[in-house]
Amino acid sequence: MEKTEILERIKKAELEVEERIRNAEEEKKKIINEAKMKARQIIEDAEKEAEKVKAEIIEKAKAEIEKEKQNIKSSLSKEIAEVESKGKANLQNAVEFLYKEFVGMIEYA
Repeated sequence: MEKTEILERIKKAELEVEERIRNAEEEKKKIINEAKMKARQIIEDAEKEAEKVKAEIIEKAKAEIEKEKQNIKSSLSKEIAEVESKGKANLQNAVEFLYKEFVGMIEYA
C-alpha cells in the first residue's frame, strides 16, 4: 500500500467518523427535545390535575361552610323565636307594670 492510499483511507475514515459524530449530535438534540416536550406535557397535566383537585377541595369546603351557616342560622332563629315568644308572653305584664308605675307617679305628683 502506498502512502497516498493510506492517507486517503485515513481521510475517508476521519470523514466517516465526523459524519457519525454529526448524526449522533443530531440524534442527541432530537432526544433532548423530545424529553423536554414530554416533561412539559407532564408538568401541564400535573398542573391541570392540581387545579381540578383544588377546585374540588374548595367546593367541598364551601358546601361545609354553607351547611354550618344554615345550622347556625337555624339555631339562632329558634333562639330568636323563643325570646320573641317570652317577650310576647311578658308584654301584658310589662304593660300592667308600666301602667301602675305611671298611675303611681301621677297620684304622688
